[in-house]
Amino acid sequence: MKLSALKVDASAIEDGQWVGNIPEMGDLEVRVRGLNNAKYRRIQARLIDAVPRAKRQGGRLDPDEQDRITATCLRQTVLLDWRGLEGEDGQPVAYSEELATELLTKPEFRRFREGVIWAASQVGEEQAEADKADEGNLPTA
Repeated sequence: MKLSALKVDASAIEDGQWVGNIPEMGDLEVRVRGLNNAKYRRIQARLIDAVPRAKRQGGRLDPDEQDRITATCLRQTVLLDWRGLEGEDGQPVAYSEELATELLTKPEFRRFREGVIWAASQVGEEQAEADKADEGNLPTA
């Protein structure tokens, strides 16, 4: 494997980028940071450390606690904006922290949360792939 195949766009992971073509999400696009952004890791570690022992089964977090921590991290550090989200009346729904929290935490919106996770996992990869393709198109000396 070439070293260039290991590259990601670190600035996109930390600053975010728009991601579309999210599976099963129609025209929805989200502006997200990458899942491994530094703030995500810090908040996740703090929240995991704060979970009481009673909510740890054999050293593992209770699934409800895992979901709560993931939703909190996504809301605070990953999801920045969206476009293409419509209300039942067909009108665009503007991004708000309150609605983002609802969509990321309520079980009935699990598909949205999974879409955000998928999009965040793509951040940094697309630019790195474009850079690799460009490298292949450069004339040799």
